[in-house]
Amino acid sequence: MARRFPQHVIRPVTSLDGLWDFAFLGDAEPGEVDLAALAFDDLMAVPGCFDATPKYAGRRGLAAYRTRVRTSEGLQRLVFDGVQHWCRVYWNGELVREHAGGFTRFWAETESAAGEAEITVLVDNRFDDRSPLHMEHFDWYAYGGISRGVELHRLEPLHIDGLKIDTLSVADRRVRVRIDYTGAEAGTAALGIECDGRALVSETVDLDASGSLTRELEIPWAAPWSPESPQLSTLTATLGGDDLRERFGLREVRTANARITVNGEPVVLKGVNRHEAHPQFGHAQPEALLVNDVQQLLDLGCNFVRGSHYPLDPLFLDLCDEAGILVWCESIGWQYPVEHLTDPAFVEAQLAHIGEMVAASQNHPSIILWGILNECPSWSDEGHPVYATLLGRLRELDPERPVTYASINAHDDKCFDLVDVVGANTYPGWYFGDVPDIPGELDRIAAHVDALGFADKPLIISEIGAGAVPGWNDAHGSLWTEDYQSSLLDTTVGHILDGQDRIQGLAIWVLGDFKTTELRRMALTRPRGVNDKGLIDEYRRPKQAFRTVQAHFKKH
Repeated sequence: MARRFPQHVIRPVTSLDGLWDFAFLGDAEPGEVDLAALAFDDLMAVPGCFDATPKYAGRRGLAAYRTRVRTSEGLQRLVFDGVQHWCRVYWNGELVREHAGGFTRFWAETESAAGEAEITVLVDNRFDDRSPLHMEHFDWYAYGGISRGVELHRLEPLHIDGLKIDTLSVADRRVRVRIDYTGAEAGTAALGIECDGRALVSETVDLDASGSLTRELEIPWAAPWSPESPQLSTLTATLGGDDLRERFGLREVRTANARITVNGEPVVLKGVNRHEAHPQFGHAQPEALLVNDVQQLLDLGCNFVRGSHYPLDPLFLDLCDEAGILVWCESIGWQYPVEHLTDPAFVEAQLAHIGEMVAASQNHPSIILWGILNECPSWSDEGHPVYATLLGRLRELDPERPVTYASINAHDDKCFDLVDVVGANTYPGWYFGDVPDIPGELDRIAAHVDALGFADKPLIISEIGAGAVPGWNDAHGSLWTEDYQSSLLDTTVGHILDGQDRIQGLAIWVLGDFKTTELRRMALTRPRGVNDKGLIDEYRRPKQAFRTVQAHFKKH
C-alpha cells in the first residue's frame, strides 16, 4: 500500500499491486464457482475498480482476480486495504477469509510451504444480504473491485498486530503506547520502542499467547501537531523478531463551551465534504489524484475535510497529517431506512466496520472527529438505541476523540444527546426556500439545538450547497447554473464566518462532482447522472463557486 513512511523494516513485506488475471463471472453465485475451471481471459489493475473500466462499466456481479507469488515457508498474512463490496480470499484453492464492507483494511492468514502460491479473490459488487452496509439507493456510485492496495506479509510466530499511540499530555510531551501481539505460546521476548530514532524502551517482557503491552513514555523533543504547524513523529516497536512503525502527532482535541479546541486553541472549521471517486478510477485513488485533491483543498483555504460517506484512503490521511488539514472520518452509510438500521445483522456489520476503521486510522493526528450513519433515522425512536450502540463503540475504541454524525433534519432529531459535536445537514436555497432565507434557517437550527439543552456542544453545518452543471449559466441565474451555486455559497459562507458566532464549523457539499447511483428515481434528479454540487467537476476543474468560497476562506 502506498504510504508516506514504511510500516515495517524487519518484517518481510511484498507488494502485490499490479496487473492481476481477471474474469467477470456475472450472475454466478460464489458457492457454485469451481476455481480450477475458471478461465481468466482478461487483466485488471490492483488497486482498481473493474466497473470503472470501459469494458465493464456499470456491470454488477461476481468477478475473479488471480495472482501468483513466491513465498518462504511459514505463516503468511494477506493484507487488503479495501475490497468492494464482498469477497472471498483463497490461497492455493483453500478459502482463508470472507469479508464484507469495503473501504477498510482486513487480512487473511494461512500456513504455507515454500514455493509459488496462487492467490484468488472472488469479488462481488452486487447489492444483497452478504454486504448489508451497501444499498443501491446511496447517492454515490458504489464501484466494485480490489480498490486499494494488497500486501503479503511473512510473519514470525510472535508478531505485532497493532500499535496505538495516544497523547496523554501535550504540555508534558507524554504519550501512551499500546502494542497488540499474537504469539504461538506464552514466553518471553525482547521489547524495543524507538521514537524519531531515539531509544525509549529496551527490556525483556513476559508474554501470554496473545495480548497487549502498554507503556507511558515522554518525548520531550517532540513539537506539538496543529493545523498551523503539523509536526509529526515516527514511533517503531519491535517485539522478538517483528516490528511495526506508526506516525503520529502530539495533539489534544477537546469540546467545551460550544467550541472545538486543538491543544487548547479554539478552531473554526472551514472545509468541504469529499468523495473518493473518479470517472476513470472509481473508488481507487491514484497517488497523483490524492496529491491533487490535497493541493486544491489548500488552495481553497480549507483547514477541514469530511470524508463522505466512508473511511478514507490511508495515503490521503497521511497527506492531511502533513498538510495540517483536520478530518472528520466516518463509517459507511447514507439514509438507511429504519427497518434496515435496526436489523441485528446490520448493527453487527456496522460494529465490525467501525472497529476496522478505527484500527486502520487511529494514529492520524489529522482525524479530530469520528462519525457514523450519514443522514440516517436519528429522528426516530427506534434509531436512538442503534446510535447509542455505535457511538458507544467508538468511545470504547478511542475515548480521546469526539464523536458525531450528520443529521438529515436537525429540527426533528432525537439523538443529539449522544454526541460531543452536533452535525446538521441542510439545503436552504436548494431543496427549500431561496437564497435570502439561508441566514435565517442556519440561525433557526442553532437556536433549536440550544433550546434542546445542547448549547454547550459545538455545532457544525456538515452539508450545505447547490448543484451546478459545469459551464452552465443563463441570463436568469437559474437553478443548476454556476451563477446560482456561487450566489448561494457566497451567502452561506459569509453568514457562517461573518454573521454569527454559534456555528463553529462548515463542510460545504461537496469538493468535487461524482457519479451517483443508477437507480432511476435517484438518477432522474441528477443531471448527467452526476451529483453536480461540487466546487470542482469530476475531473477537478474549478467552477465559479470555487473562487467565491476561496475568497471567504482565505480572509479568515
